[in-house]
Amino acid sequence: MLTYTKSPESNVAEIVVDGQITDADMNTVITAMQADLDKGGKLKLLEDVREFKGMEPAAFFKDPRFGLAMMKGVSHVALVTDASWLRMIADTFGKVSPATIKTFDRAHIEEARTWLAGV
Repeated sequence: MLTYTKSPESNVAEIVVDGQITDADMNTVITAMQADLDKGGKLKLLEDVREFKGMEPAAFFKDPRFGLAMMKGVSHVALVTDASWLRMIADTFGKVSPATIKTFDRAHIEEARTWLAGV
């Protein structure tokens, strides 16, 4: 499951990963996020990875293309996960990303939200 939520009065969006990401999930998130990016301004993202059980092949091939394109419209990313391998990837990608990326353990999700609200 992959979901995307953003309230109209905020520039902070939340993406939740919980299980396998389907192509339909990816299409829904891409459409919603692209609509927010098209409004202008920069988004801040909280990515809450609760459990990751892989991706359908069609979703996998969309992810890198959309991810790279959307990073131009994102100023900050808070990755919330207990998966050390995801934190390592985020820390490495953060060195070349136009967005500031910070990782948090799942127990510190409120700290991640506070960080995004303050930057």
